[in-house]
Amino acid sequence: MTDHLSAMRDPVGVTFIKGDQVKRGIRKEFASYFQDLLKSKSIQDMLGKSIIPASIAEEPLPDFALTLDHPLIHPRNYAYEWSLVMLRDAALLTLDLCLTLNREGNILKDANPWNILFQGTNPLLVDFTSIMPNEEDLLWVAYDQFMRTFLFPLIMGAHFGGRIPRGMLLANQNGISPQEVAAALPYKARLKYPWLRKRVYFPIRVLNLMHKTGQDKEISHYTKTLRYSPSQREDFLLKLRKDVQSISLKNSGSMWSQYYQDMDEFFNPSHYHAKQKKIAELIAECHPASVVDMGCNAGGYAIIAAMQGASVVAFDTDEDSISMLYRLAKEKQLNILPIIGDVLYPSPTAGWRAQEFPSMPERFRSEMGMALALEHHLAISQNQTFDRIVETLDDYCQKWLITEFVPTTDPRVQELLLTNRRDMSWYTLENFLQALEKRYKKVETYPSHPDGRVLCFCEK
Repeated sequence: MTDHLSAMRDPVGVTFIKGDQVKRGIRKEFASYFQDLLKSKSIQDMLGKSIIPASIAEEPLPDFALTLDHPLIHPRNYAYEWSLVMLRDAALLTLDLCLTLNREGNILKDANPWNILFQGTNPLLVDFTSIMPNEEDLLWVAYDQFMRTFLFPLIMGAHFGGRIPRGMLLANQNGISPQEVAAALPYKARLKYPWLRKRVYFPIRVLNLMHKTGQDKEISHYTKTLRYSPSQREDFLLKLRKDVQSISLKNSGSMWSQYYQDMDEFFNPSHYHAKQKKIAELIAECHPASVVDMGCNAGGYAIIAAMQGASVVAFDTDEDSISMLYRLAKEKQLNILPIIGDVLYPSPTAGWRAQEFPSMPERFRSEMGMALALEHHLAISQNQTFDRIVETLDDYCQKWLITEFVPTTDPRVQELLLTNRRDMSWYTLENFLQALEKRYKKVETYPSHPDGRVLCFCEK
């Protein structure tokens, strides 16, 4: 059994990994509460749907009064890899859980995206022990955390794109401060979102004034005299949920309509062109349990893999493509996890001692890797040699790789070469195949689409 490599921040207990199972040890003073919680019908109804499945372990951990078993959600994924649409769905899940829990006198004591994992397109709360009894003197103990790790990143993303909040969440797992939001947002944001006044600007002013006058020490004494009813707490959570939903994210309806039309051909095998047919055949022959689609673009080939029963991770640097693939996979109930990621600059190890959150290649390594219409971008735009490209792709592949060579005669390559002043005489199919053969025992080639492109199927 290995430690879960968490930061040990939870006073309730500790989680460990044993094979495909997570064991959660709960300390004596909290054991009876969670035993009773598991008997609740509302909790039972949420297990496996919005909360990770949980059961009392038949093999308890030593030194703990209660041990729970959870399945290991694979692959782990984090907020700094989600599109804004996914972050908002995780925020809404958090609020919906609080609304349900509040009806029986409970709440979430933590409200951050690190407690949520996407299983395909379904977000799940994985920190079962973040549930706690309500405290009457608090509307919500995790309100500030929710603002910093959900609402503020969303409102920043709505104005500046998702790259900024993702970078800030990677740099600081505690999220974005009200002061950072207030300094960054344009004045027009207050007009579009009137709730910013009460959630950002007014609290900052009040706190600054109290610090100046020395009244900040009296805040805790005053708040302890307050009492909130379940109905007041529900009203508070509903208003917060409305504010989250009001945030306007990109992807217009017209873009979605065009995307849907473009993707339609991937759901109709009778209409497949040569590239689609061969990739579908190779996936059917290998029957991989897991597939990673690197530089997936719109995600069509991830769809083909998912339709054949594979669990798929599809990543690309383009947020619009990933957001639309997420919506489509969710609508069609496809087992695809759409992630924003760069194959050359993957998410690094992060968190506690740089061990809490493993790197992207470690988490997304799959039985089969696909890298289609990608190598020419890496070779020409990113100045990578074929050996380095193959080494990079191989980080994600356990057994098979399907990749593609795009020749210099291809219009897309011609566009890239317009501003390239390097000697590209080495850029040939023969040299690419030689680089692949250094790492794979079998390398087969097939015609691709459009004409001139070559599919390469590689087996270790």
